[in-house]
Amino acid sequence: MRQTNLLVICSDQHNPHIAGFMGNALACTPNLDRLAARGTVFEHAYTPTPICVPARAAMATGDYPFRGGFWDNAHPFCGDQMSWGRRLEEAGYYVAAVGKLHFKDDSSRTFPGQRIPMNVKGGLGDLMTACRMGNGTTPQLRKQIQAAGEGDSDYIHYDREIAREAVRFLKTEAGSLGRPWCLYAGFTTPHYPLKVPEEFMKQYEPYSQFPLAAEWEDPSGLHPALKNYKRKVQMEKEWLSAEEIKRAEAAYYGLTAFLDSQAGAVLDALREAGLEESTRVLYLADHGDSAGEHGLFFKSTMNEGSVGIPMIAAGPDIPAGRREKRCVSLIDVYPTLLQYAGLERTKEEKGLPGISLSDTIAGNGEAERPIFSEYHCAGFSGSEYMLRKGRWKLVRYTGYDQCQLFDLETDPQEDHDLGGLQEFEEVRAELNRELEAVCDPEELDRRSMEDQKRLIEEKGGLKAVLEKGLTPFTAVPEGMGVK
Repeated sequence: MRQTNLLVICSDQHNPHIAGFMGNALACTPNLDRLAARGTVFEHAYTPTPICVPARAAMATGDYPFRGGFWDNAHPFCGDQMSWGRRLEEAGYYVAAVGKLHFKDDSSRTFPGQRIPMNVKGGLGDLMTACRMGNGTTPQLRKQIQAAGEGDSDYIHYDREIAREAVRFLKTEAGSLGRPWCLYAGFTTPHYPLKVPEEFMKQYEPYSQFPLAAEWEDPSGLHPALKNYKRKVQMEKEWLSAEEIKRAEAAYYGLTAFLDSQAGAVLDALREAGLEESTRVLYLADHGDSAGEHGLFFKSTMNEGSVGIPMIAAGPDIPAGRREKRCVSLIDVYPTLLQYAGLERTKEEKGLPGISLSDTIAGNGEAERPIFSEYHCAGFSGSEYMLRKGRWKLVRYTGYDQCQLFDLETDPQEDHDLGGLQEFEEVRAELNRELEAVCDPEELDRRSMEDQKRLIEEKGGLKAVLEKGLTPFTAVPEGMGVK
């Protein structure tokens, strides 16, 4: 594949179902829809873990989070492994990384060319995400739902700055570099806070048009692990009203529309600078958000809205108007960018679990490739694992005997859990074998818990961490927020 310039646009916490190019007529995403029309949409793309810091570490390194010890938002990528940003720079690319990265800091050997970067706070991140002990509840996320609506936030201002810097690079720098370049634009929306500029919020009035999930009224059909998660984050009827839930759903749609406008500014600049024909573009997110589905909000779960991500590839040699149905993963970004850059994979890179998106489009590799995801963070006392293969999806929780099983071909909304039915025992057994070929679930749960307990003790102990509480979102760089 011939070498081109590269543009990677990464949003934060974008539910793959809330996009026009995924068939949602209510979602206002005209700019991403246009990108999809001139490229390939991957209809079944997944994050290797539905939480920010480990997902971004996996995207950067092309490997599963557990292999790097990226368990939670307090175990960030610090540059010990090769990243595709560094790899491209070493191969002669000019690399500019604008906006949210969520690595350790801007001085570690993570990504070169960082501009107005957001990395984890103090080089450490949120210790509360490492706390899986205890049986209490936390109000911080529930309060984000109650505060949803029209308004301003640091993230809105920061995303506008990210778009401005990316546009400036494309219009004033990229064309005169004299060598290929890679621009990464990392936006923070539609991650919470759910505060939305007026023009994007009003288009979703009246909020009554947003339905309540059946599990909101009656959560009895949820897996026990999900019921417990719902209780821990105070997503139950005694805490939140139907009106608050519908307003929060509208706000999430509004933030997605805002994100689309900022991505659109970058895509417009690419075209106006005359660089569209010489640049391959990837759009993706670090993970999704349940956004009201199954009576849940936030990330953290293996429900499709949370573990699924939107993904588009467009540009030279990439089929236009194509819908790719084979499953792909965020870890595929690393080998994809190497192929787009015309680079051969090293021996170490050939050992990574991802495959190039172009190889998927070409039909290379397994027709039903297993896709793996993991979660070892607050909200669940044990670990969660997902294994998707073809039409089937297995979700396994340590500490629970019963898994979840879904036939996503006949039940894409995951309304019918087949995990407890005898007639699907053979399917469950096969998927469990595939899962255990990737990792030992019980051993990973033990190892992650040990690392988390060790870190918490080093930072003052469990009581001190719990008293500080959860940080719902990372602070923007100095001077980038509301003035």
